[in-house]
Amino acid sequence: MLCSDGRNPFGQPDVRSFLVFGELYPFDEHDEGMTNEPWLREHMGLWGQATGWESYEPSTEQDCEATLVGAARAVTEHLGAAPERTLLSDAAVVTGPAMTHRVWRTSTHALVLGPAADNGPYGYLTHLQLSLTPLTCAPELPPAGDGNALDAWISAHIDW
Repeated sequence: MLCSDGRNPFGQPDVRSFLVFGELYPFDEHDEGMTNEPWLREHMGLWGQATGWESYEPSTEQDCEATLVGAARAVTEHLGAAPERTLLSDAAVVTGPAMTHRVWRTSTHALVLGPAADNGPYGYLTHLQLSLTPLTCAPELPPAGDGNALDAWISAHIDW
């Protein structure tokens, strides 16, 4: 799924764009209510049948991390550079399980690969996504040791 802050995600380098390539739900095996599960599972089943999508159930956090590792390899090969930052994101950034965020920057954009909360009516649906954000959003990447600032910087780049 491709979306952006603009009307059209293609050809608008001055707006944030997001490529969602995976979904994780439910993540919390201790949440026995999961009130959104029945209807969301139906939608996820339809997504899994769409061209280019695959569905793996049950899947684990390790499966999602493996997917992120493969995506990171593709981004690294395309850009010709390793990520500037790699960090484990927790509930301060996403509502799902802690997974790895990787950050690359080009001369004009920041790329952030990792989990992102849906923020919709889906409970704890977590997207696996690559976001492309103009550096004008937050040009300076905080120091690696400043966890709170990094969380805020990543959130500004991935939240839609």
